[in-house]
Amino acid sequence: MPTNNRSMATSNASTHIARYFTLVGLLALVACGGGGGDNSPGGGSTAPVTISGKITFDRVPFKTAGNGLNLNAPIESPARLVVVEAVGTGESILSSTSTDTAGNYSLTVPGSTPVRIRAKAQMQKTGAAPTWNFRVLNNTNSDALYAIEGTTADSGTANSTRNLRAESGWNGSSYAATRAAAPFAILDTAYKARGLVLSAAADTAFPALDLYWSSSNKQSDSFCPDNGDILTSVYFAFASNDTDACTPAQPARSGIYILGDFANGGGDTDEFDQHVIAHEFGHYVEDNFSRADSIGGDHSLGDRLDLRVAFGEGWGDAFGGMVLNDPVYRDSQNGQGGETGFNMEADGIDGNEGWYSEASVGRILWDIFDDGTESGDTVSLGFAPIFAAITGAQKTTEALTSIYSFASALIAANSSAAAGIRALLTREKIASDNTFGVGETNFASKASLDPTYTTITLNGGSVPVCGTRDFGTYNKLGNRRFLRLDLATSRSVQISAQGPVTGTPTGTPAADPDIGLWRRGLIGSSMEEGTTEIFNTPVLAAGTYIIEVADYSHIAQSNLTTRRPDTCITVTVSGS
Repeated sequence: MPTNNRSMATSNASTHIARYFTLVGLLALVACGGGGGDNSPGGGSTAPVTISGKITFDRVPFKTAGNGLNLNAPIESPARLVVVEAVGTGESILSSTSTDTAGNYSLTVPGSTPVRIRAKAQMQKTGAAPTWNFRVLNNTNSDALYAIEGTTADSGTANSTRNLRAESGWNGSSYAATRAAAPFAILDTAYKARGLVLSAAADTAFPALDLYWSSSNKQSDSFCPDNGDILTSVYFAFASNDTDACTPAQPARSGIYILGDFANGGGDTDEFDQHVIAHEFGHYVEDNFSRADSIGGDHSLGDRLDLRVAFGEGWGDAFGGMVLNDPVYRDSQNGQGGETGFNMEADGIDGNEGWYSEASVGRILWDIFDDGTESGDTVSLGFAPIFAAITGAQKTTEALTSIYSFASALIAANSSAAAGIRALLTREKIASDNTFGVGETNFASKASLDPTYTTITLNGGSVPVCGTRDFGTYNKLGNRRFLRLDLATSRSVQISAQGPVTGTPTGTPAADPDIGLWRRGLIGSSMEEGTTEIFNTPVLAAGTYIIEVADYSHIAQSNLTTRRPDTCITVTVSGS
């Protein structure tokens, strides 16, 4: 999610027509708008006829060995549930439908009328639930909707067949033609992810989702999607006032952004990396159906992370495996020349097991889902209980979203599997299944980070906490410390954070402490420069709140000239 250097939290980054020959004639990858239709004939003076056929795309598989995509062996695959239109003279839509799960379509059109068939990179269902509207757009071409279409031909007086195939554009050594398959491959992964959610909640109404892809989308240090600068493949949930880094800045568009820059084999393309796309779809699911407290930011598999980030990224990894029923995460690199990845069935994936490990969280979630055949895994719940937990107690937890709140929710709803779930936690060196991590003993050998949440009381005196940059900055373990505040009655309070006073733990006083206040999401924050931070809250209802404090030196994303070592902050909460 997008970040701001002075924010305690984040808001979870010319038309080209190319023609090529296929078995059914001339096709084009085009940009168009809109979707839908009523599947009824219009115009013409002769009896209606039926045009039917199949829409397919080239799915490029991974090579058997771990060295990237096999671009020379595409698999013709059905484009499922995509919008198909019969287009007449002057771009009039004569009829519209969606393909079935085998890619087949059928349209009734006027006879003896010029018609061409267009298949959009869009899945859309309105009316009674379940409903959805997923689109693949070109962020470097005014967010145009991708589509393929055939040549215009007379519909005649008899029924006919017209097939369309979106090809990869690969000529054996490079991309020599339009990469028409890419948008449909992306959409097909969304189709599979949709299916997993529907297996647990058949009447789901999916919020509209745009997936942005361009052959110019590349890794970058800033977010200007108009130029193809998208940071990496990522899901963004922008606030209404967020802007991108373009010149001039524009309103930022929420959705999934996907890498596509081949760069003559030196870039990174993700359109055929189904685990990557499904991972980002998992963030969309968490954001829209559960609650995502993750602050985002850079992360690698071996990092020790903020507990919110560890859960969010582990959830994405596991969700991708569940979508594909495959625990092996594969991400192609350098075109077809290489890949990175990991196996969620492998023990000790990153060597840093714990509640702060993306790998540990992902492996626990996967093992809860799968058939439980590997050693030490006796749990096999499938997806429905997992979805129920994240959309139920995980969404409403008073704690920050983490493996603790998830495990607590799942155990409470599945008591017969409690022992097996606890065994998975123990295997990953997680000692607690309490919502707030009470009883945890694994703090990556950093005793000053114990406990996960420090209790603080109204007018109860000062409480010291110490942070660290030992594991990295911004979103890593120990950068931010959490305190639990329980209010018995409604009131406003003043939260103060300053360097430690006499008698607190040893450590460099924080020169620039910052404060954030959470209750089922961020309520507000104070990040003024200076050695003392004061946050006067609005009127708070009775209940549990989480105070987040950090030394700005530990959480700044900008390149500071110096980064302070371990620092301590004294926190007080006062109010009448």
